[in-house]
Amino acid sequence: MRGHELWHILVLASTLFGAAGAALLFLTPLIFESPPPGLTRARPLLIGAIALAGVVFAAEWLVVH
Repeated sequence: MRGHELWHILVLASTLFGAAGAALLFLTPLIFESPPPGLTRARPLLIGAIALAGVVFAAEWLVVH
């Protein structure tokens, strides 16, 4: 596999993980009355995954292509 193909895999994976994290953060209040303790502890990690996905996606959109 070439570097460019690996880059596309990284962009796809990070975007999917970021979207899943955003879905968890935004849908949890609609599903549960109070957020589960595990989600409360993982909130900074989810926000980091969303931010990383945004940075990688922006780099793909603005720099690579």
